[in-house]
Amino acid sequence: MANKFIDSTLLDKAICFAVQAHHNTERRGKGFPYIVHPLEAVAIVATITPDQELLAAAALHDVLEDTDIRLEDLRREFGDRVAMLVEKESDKFVEGVSEEDSWRDRKQAAIDRIAAAPYEAKIVAMGDKLSNMRAIARDYDELGDRLWERFHAPGGRADHEWHYRGLAQSLNDLAGTHAFSEFVAHIEHVFGKPKPEPINLDDYEVSGDGYTAISYNHKDGTRMMKLYADYMPISVPEQELAVSWAIMDLGLRIPKAYRLVTDGKRVGVEFERIRNKRSFARAISQEPDQLEAYVMDFARQCKILHATPCNTEVFPSVKDHFNAAIDASRDFNAAQKEKLHAWVAAAPDATTCLHGDMHIGNIIRAEGKDYWIDLADFRYGHPYFDMGMLYFVCISNPSDAIAQRLFHLSHAQMVQVWEVFVNGYFGPDADIEAVSRLIEPYAALYMIHFANREAMLPHWRGPIENNLLK
Repeated sequence: MANKFIDSTLLDKAICFAVQAHHNTERRGKGFPYIVHPLEAVAIVATITPDQELLAAAALHDVLEDTDIRLEDLRREFGDRVAMLVEKESDKFVEGVSEEDSWRDRKQAAIDRIAAAPYEAKIVAMGDKLSNMRAIARDYDELGDRLWERFHAPGGRADHEWHYRGLAQSLNDLAGTHAFSEFVAHIEHVFGKPKPEPINLDDYEVSGDGYTAISYNHKDGTRMMKLYADYMPISVPEQELAVSWAIMDLGLRIPKAYRLVTDGKRVGVEFERIRNKRSFARAISQEPDQLEAYVMDFARQCKILHATPCNTEVFPSVKDHFNAAIDASRDFNAAQKEKLHAWVAAAPDATTCLHGDMHIGNIIRAEGKDYWIDLADFRYGHPYFDMGMLYFVCISNPSDAIAQRLFHLSHAQMVQVWEVFVNGYFGPDADIEAVSRLIEPYAALYMIHFANREAMLPHWRGPIENNLLK
């Protein structure tokens, strides 16, 4: 079958132009022609956009910095937009910085320039920076820390780690693209997992209080963070950051996750701030007459989530999670644990995406768009496990005080949420009592999970014994 026709005239011209501009130039220390690097940048940009002008800019991104080509030459040959994109990518045009400035000062200025650049310019920058990071990762595997002797950075490995983590932060608008995920993966391969970056809590204002974390909005209006309680291990926010990036790769709508942060005692994750947002729980509390509408939309979003195939090599298994919770429990003897494991094994299998903490407090709406939040427990498995969490928060605890504190609703309203959800998810003719009986043992598993942190298990002895320890 013939390939589909596409007009590549501009890109073809840009590649030929770049080949001539970099003619007889070696990629430093590589032994191959320099043009290989711009062409790799083009291939990377093509994974994000088919825009011919961005592809052309990727091919040309080093001609201003490394050849005699002038900005006016690019503008004449390729137009204002391509010239602008190449200019934004070139360190030669960073204002207020000269060769007399320190290496870190020059690199910081370049990082700041990329951070402030338009989204399309960041795409071109990603082509360049990922190509560089691929080369560093390959050479690091061969040379180890001897690699840093090749570069001019006075601080060696530490300076390069600081530089590339700064670039990742400046390019985080591209989180959710495969290129960004690969970039971060190479950084972690070479330098290890990201370390929490110190923040000044005076720059933030409390915006919400959850079960294990407190949310804060940055006063600049563009960011927010979730700081976990000091008794929570650092692995929890690390997992949330990694999972958030992987979820964006799936195409699900969530706030962009940026970095790990710490106030010196607690560790959390900084996110894009979604302005004028309300959780579905808050919205229902303010518009109780709209409860059914919100819950039906919630059920619709849950069905979309549960129809999304999950990468089982990236995300953990929900069954493995509950088996670990059973093993860690001090409330059951060996024979009881064997029965609990048998029940989990017999539960249906699936590789669908699961939120892991699915309820109306963990979905928000802003300007007509719905976003999933609080994603540290994202897993794969059968949707019944997710519904167990919803049943748990809606039905299992009859306390109005807890329902009000966590969801701003009465227990009676939470029961109504469950009933509307069942009709929205399974259909208007669904038997609510039958679905409740089906899901109750999955809710019991969540009680085993939570009981490892506080003495709540006695209230749930009945459901556990009736459903899981038969």
